[in-house]
Amino acid sequence: MRLLNRMSSSSAASTPTPAGQVKTQAETEGEQTPTTVPLEDVKRILKLAHPERWKLAAALGFLTVSSGVTMSAPFLLGKVIDTIYTAGADTETMTASLTSLCIMMTGVFLCGGAANAARVYLMQTSGQQIVRNLRASLFSSILRQEVAFFDRNRTGELINRLSADTAVVGRSITDNLSDGLRAVAQAAAGVSMMFYVSPSLASFVLLIVPPLAVLAVVYGRYLRSISKSTQDALAQATQLAEERISNMRTVRAFGKELSEVNTYTEKTDQVLKLARKEAVLRAGFFGVTGLSGNIMILSVLYKGGLLMASQHMTVGELSAFLMYTFGWASVLQV
Repeated sequence: MRLLNRMSSSSAASTPTPAGQVKTQAETEGEQTPTTVPLEDVKRILKLAHPERWKLAAALGFLTVSSGVTMSAPFLLGKVIDTIYTAGADTETMTASLTSLCIMMTGVFLCGGAANAARVYLMQTSGQQIVRNLRASLFSSILRQEVAFFDRNRTGELINRLSADTAVVGRSITDNLSDGLRAVAQAAAGVSMMFYVSPSLASFVLLIVPPLAVLAVVYGRYLRSISKSTQDALAQATQLAEERISNMRTVRAFGKELSEVNTYTEKTDQVLKLARKEAVLRAGFFGVTGLSGNIMILSVLYKGGLLMASQHMTVGELSAFLMYTFGWASVLQV
């Protein structure tokens, strides 16, 4: 029973409400208040992953290798550019250096590809095994309930717990964890490599990124609040429609069809007003973040060009630094 209650409470925040199922006012008010995941729930999730701990540990190891290879690629490509650019008339030496460097890079990339494939395989198989165990445990818990439990809960809702919600829990343990750790690892490695290539240029870039990141977080939270208000208004309109349709005999008896149409239209107009406000904010958000990413790249080109002119940076180092900057810019533009 406790397992089923946990699944029900977690799914309310992670899965959309099915058509025809209207949220109560208490549920709506509960969703308006941000909640944190209780420590007990975190322990339960980790307990689900415990049987697959060795596979997950190996997957994290392969994740470290593949992330390291990915973040070393711009630096190695910069070395290739420097080898070509500084060769001059000595083509024989350049050919030998370029050949050995490309062979070495091919081996590194093969290792990275194999590590990435192993990571995906281990994460997928571990996730499916966790979901399988969770579904079996949940189904066993459902069958042990009293008959009154099935009178209070609809069959479709219970089936949804067995199918969609278990998959969400499995993804949160494997895919989401893997993607989050990979993003953190690549961000840390990217910043480290930027400082290794050019400390002065990296310091210049990091003067730009934090204000943009703070602006994006604040703006994003405000945008989410508007989006939530839109969903709440839509839920109220849906609740009104369901109440009136389910009590159509009463509406007809009092001749309130036109009045109810006007009331529902007012609710939908409110939804439209909020949706338009959300569209304006979303357009401004993506416009500003895209512009910020492009300005950051342009700033790197300008500052890097000055460093190249003063012989403090090579063309390969600037190229590698630009590749790392493109990664940060793409994050801002998403």
